[in-house]
Amino acid sequence: MDTPAILLFSLLSAFSGAKEFFGLLASGLGMFLFFLAQLAALLMIPFALPGTFLQVVAALALAVASGGARMSWPWVCVFLGLALLGELIEFLSGQWGARRFGGSRKAAWGAVAGGLAGVFLGGLIPPPVLGSLLASFIGTFTGAMLGEMSAQRNSAPNLRVGFGAVLGRVLGVSAKLCIAFLIAILSTFVVVRSMMTP
Repeated sequence: MDTPAILLFSLLSAFSGAKEFFGLLASGLGMFLFFLAQLAALLMIPFALPGTFLQVVAALALAVASGGARMSWPWVCVFLGLALLGELIEFLSGQWGARRFGGSRKAAWGAVAGGLAGVFLGGLIPPPVLGSLLASFIGTFTGAMLGEMSAQRNSAPNLRVGFGAVLGRVLGVSAKLCIAFLIAILSTFVVVRSMMTP
């Protein structure tokens, strides 16, 4: 067991029942929960939820629970790097789409701001998860158009720039979903391989 793992496990075991919890996590039920978290993460991403970070937390919990036997620390770091890459791609994709379709810098930043506002305000629209998804696309579209109108000092909306921002956002979510599938496949391989190794 690595020294950081010993330290982390020692700190966590200070809480009552932590050893039992982590022992359960490393068992068959723990493996089931790990794979269930992978599936849940894949289902979260299209709804603009941070599924890749759920995958990282599941890998981290398994690494701590098994002392690095089922999931090693380098793999947890690889998954964290992939999750951060996915978030960055998703964050910048609407901006890229607005610029690609002829939008100004203000349109690009408007797409980012509108998309973020849509995710948070969309949670108020029933059902909350679906509301956030739809509102993120509407916010991206609206933010790009308003940003372009501000840059051009024109009151006529530029639908092409808004469409480009939404297309970029769709591509960004798709890329993040591909990264989540990669994390799921790699983590499954790592866990299955560790279970087959005596």
